[in-house]
Amino acid sequence: MYKYYQKVEIDPHTYALPLQAGDQEMFLCPLYLYGITPGSRILFKVNIAWSNPVTYDIGELEIKIRRDHPGGPVVESSEDSRFRGGTASMEGEDEGDAADIVVYYLTVRSQGGKALIEGPIVFEGFVLEED
Repeated sequence: MYKYYQKVEIDPHTYALPLQAGDQEMFLCPLYLYGITPGSRILFKVNIAWSNPVTYDIGELEIKIRRDHPGGPVVESSEDSRFRGGTASMEGEDEGDAADIVVYYLTVRSQGGKALIEGPIVFEGFVLEED
């Protein structure tokens, strides 16, 4: 059972979406989790709807969750590839330290700009009950 849950959702055609992912890693959104205690398990779920704007090649999207700042330590990473559009999904976990607030950052990168982030983007964090 979880003791705390936080969700960030960005709908299509809001903010800067659609957004072209490029060669440089780019920050999509933060997730703030509160009241973390040492040894807490933190679970993540990510879903990003994206398409391949290049019709003659496979699109690739690298997804990362980083802790503390957009260039901070990588907690989880994944890659997705496709000819057309779809949703990339990723799950991961981290172990908490004592902190009032921990911020996780969702970032993406696409070598050659072969990914168009269309949304929705969903970034969820679950802080589990301690045993």
